Amino acid sequence: MPAFCRNSYRKMESAFSAVVVRVSSSGESIPCLDSAIFPDGGPKSGELVQIHGESNTGKSLLLHELIARIVLPGNCGGHETGAVFIDCENSFNRMMLLSVMEKYILNLADPSVAASLTPQQIGTIQRTALRRLLLVRCYSLEQYELSLVALPDRFLKDGTLSYVLIDSLATFYWSKCTEQNLVRMDTFLRTQCKALRKLAEKWKKTIIFTKPSYFASGGTARDFEHGSPLDGSVSTQVSSLAGSSSRHMSILNEFASSSASVTIEHRIELAEMDSPSLRTSSNEGNEEMRFNAFVTTQDKQYVRFYLIDSFGFNWIEQ
Repeated sequence: MPAFCRNSYRKMESAFSAVVVRVSSSGESIPCLDSAIFPDGGPKSGELVQIHGESNTGKSLLLHELIARIVLPGNCGGHETGAVFIDCENSFNRMMLLSVMEKYILNLADPSVAASLTPQQIGTIQRTALRRLLLVRCYSLEQYELSLVALPDRFLKDGTLSYVLIDSLATFYWSKCTEQNLVRMDTFLRTQCKALRKLAEKWKKTIIFTKPSYFASGGTARDFEHGSPLDGSVSTQVSSLAGSSSRHMSILNEFASSSASVTIEHRIELAEMDSPSLRTSSNEGNEEMRFNAFVTTQDKQYVRFYLIDSFGFNWIEQ
């Protein structure tokens, strides 16, 4: 390479590095995104948050709740910053997000704002907040991976983007795992989390993702069977393949212990609750479903209880 080309390249590289440092360090951590599920504060920039649970426990809905908190203005219970929502499940529900926003505006607005709120003003606040949300819909693993590659460019263009939310990290697993390319669920999840960890740490962003409870739950080779949307033929073929020779079995064992797990600072497990101890005489005939959230950090665990209604999550004070 000619000397003048090398010098030009170095100047471009230095300029880009300066931009990366400036944008990466510009994002300030929110002290507490939502005290109901982060009682000790956080999550901080550069950290990962995993939300998992069975179907219909509110994983996607909780993302909508967090998005509302992120994008709403500070005088309406929000943090007035930007978020990217990578929707792999086609779960984004604009009407639900507007309902959740309305709940926070009505319940958490500063007295000076609440005193003069009208439906028109609420609509204006909602529309302004929605401009802070970047929605990315993905319909294949390739689109999802390209979206991650494109995120740094979005961060450079918009320094207010502080959060990345993904629903769900397991969506495209079955397009990756085929009879010719056997990939364990925990291996797939670990690979995805490593990519997210690098992205979060380099760009100082908080990344929140969902996954089903069955996906990479720490089991054995039976991961192939748990919750599979395919018929039993695939799991049967996998079992017979694993038992046909020690070589195939060693490959499966290799998947299970290929590398250490990626650290996830916050884990939130959502589950349906049917404990009669929390029911009272006034709601014995009510079919309203109750849930609990197990919030685990690296050194503590909390339990929170909630209902789901037309305005989203309704946390129960204990």
